[in-house]
Amino acid sequence: MEPQVRDGAEVLQEGCLPNEMSQGQCLQPPQQVPPTQWTVQEVCAWLGARHGDLALLAAEHAVTGRALLRLTEGTLQRMGVAPCSRRWELLQELLGLRLQQELEELLSIVGGEQHPQGRGGVPTGGLRSPLSRE
Repeated sequence: MEPQVRDGAEVLQEGCLPNEMSQGQCLQPPQQVPPTQWTVQEVCAWLGARHGDLALLAAEHAVTGRALLRLTEGTLQRMGVAPCSRRWELLQELLGLRLQQELEELLSIVGGEQHPQGRGGVPTGGLRSPLSRE
């Protein structure tokens, strides 16, 4: 049996709720909207692209972007996310999402350029430590 080739279309479908796929209403995970402003559908798209079955759980609990970023291990456990390792994996991704948003907010405050998504480095020539010497 040959391995199945993925062309990216199924990634979009993984981020959809079943009724959205059948109605052609599926959203892609948001790119330009800050996570705190995501709707329940956008949260479901983001979760669906990473943890398909958690998108249904987020829809059931009406998790918005603001609520998503405030999830804790206890909250995830009460929502039924198991096992513990899965909760920690999601919490690590949420931490990365929060850090990315905070970095972009800080850069906009100091007038720097937006941090490009997907890059792990800190922009050069921007913020300096108050302890650094010139």
